[in-house]
Amino acid sequence: MKRFERKGKKLVTSFEPEEVQLLHSLVLQLVELLDEHGRRDEAAPAQAPTDDPFAFWERDLQEHPDQPEVPEDPVLQRLFPDAYPHDPRASSDFRRFTERDARAAKLAAAQVVLEGLESCRNGRDLKVPLDHADAWLKTLTNLRLSLATRLQITDAESAELLAALPEDDPRAFLYGVYEWLAFAQETLVQSL
Repeated sequence: MKRFERKGKKLVTSFEPEEVQLLHSLVLQLVELLDEHGRRDEAAPAQAPTDDPFAFWERDLQEHPDQPEVPEDPVLQRLFPDAYPHDPRASSDFRRFTERDARAAKLAAAQVVLEGLESCRNGRDLKVPLDHADAWLKTLTNLRLSLATRLQITDAESAELLAALPEDDPRAFLYGVYEWLAFAQETLVQSL
């Protein structure tokens, strides 16, 4: 991957075909994780829309209980952290009113990245319009947070320990991907 560079109203880079495939796979895994969690949360049967606001509120309260589930997956916990860790009730309320929209925003940003990756297949340069840069940054951040969680990176010291792993350790490859995503993210920001 080359550094992102600004050319007019686009941010341009080039990826090796393997890099396009890797990034595409990572984004698809993120989408699957977010979508699977979302389907569990929204498993209530769909009902016909109504103009009656009280019926809407009643249905909303049934579909989204006062105590929404905290995700079991540590990656989802990192992507949707407790807003008020010392106040379970406030944290639950915050999750109830924001998580669905936050998940939808993450999925929409990931879709922008997938569409961009499709445009750079066959060795073509990736050209990210400036108005898509935010979606790219958010998705790269979500991917890095996901990998950091899986690799148990909590601070600079734990990252340094992973950087020193021998090449035959499977975590060494994942750490390399984590660093590669950091490079993409850093050069994208610098090109803005």
